[in-house]
Amino acid sequence: MTDSSGDVDPFEALLAELKPEVIAPKVIEPTADVAVLDPEETSTILRLSIRESLFRVTGGATVELGDDPLKIVILKAAPLSRMYYSEAYTDGQSKAPTCWSTDAGGGLPAIQVPIDNRQAAACLNCPQDIRGSGNGSSKACRYQQRLAVMLADKDGVLQLNQVCQLSLPATSVFAKDKKKKGLQTYAKLIQDQGALLSMILTELSFDKDSSTPKLCFRPSRVLTDAETEVVKDVQKDPQTKRLITFNPKPYVDDGPSMDNVFSTVKGDGVYVRSL
Repeated sequence: MTDSSGDVDPFEALLAELKPEVIAPKVIEPTADVAVLDPEETSTILRLSIRESLFRVTGGATVELGDDPLKIVILKAAPLSRMYYSEAYTDGQSKAPTCWSTDAGGGLPAIQVPIDNRQAAACLNCPQDIRGSGNGSSKACRYQQRLAVMLADKDGVLQLNQVCQLSLPATSVFAKDKKKKGLQTYAKLIQDQGALLSMILTELSFDKDSSTPKLCFRPSRVLTDAETEVVKDVQKDPQTKRLITFNPKPYVDDGPSMDNVFSTVKGDGVYVRSL
């Protein structure tokens, strides 16, 4: 299928690749297109920043990647969360939110939030969840979703030493434009085919029509069997789980995590974990 510009629709091409007979197990090649890991580069938590609509890798020496489309593999996703900051963001400063919920579907402040900081007993009744409580007509408490992603270079070679945390604002999560798909619309399309996001090399690009950083998701290609085996190993790494865990205090491993939280749809398109 082609769009109005005459270009082949990447989603149509991908869906053809995801037919059961195509993704059936194959013999794994002895080598994969994966960059060699440098063990000395694994101790620092890397973050993929999208501030000012530019890709940057931070956490060590900042690496400027520019605003060109970026290829990644989505390894893990945290449940949708909410964050409220009583003070405006100051460039260069990192502060814990005043109040937050790490399971927006449940709608309760996280148990780690100090009692005096809780804005309401439940998110549904919170004054910070009303339009106009933030700047202009926005809400002061905002949705956010954390991903653990592995970067690929311009040739699509996976970079094992570039596993990063990516925090998505609501505009990048919920966008439903057919040509500028947000994360949840994209995830649903992939999973409707019985596939996983971690099977796909995904292309991230900035919505040039948005006044704030907003990411669009589209498929690049299906991973090879060898790449998929590498991805599975990285998903099991405790450091990967740490990337999607929010804890303003020293990190504590609180048990098993899920690789895939995009499973069922609730309400107006908010994905929740399967029981």
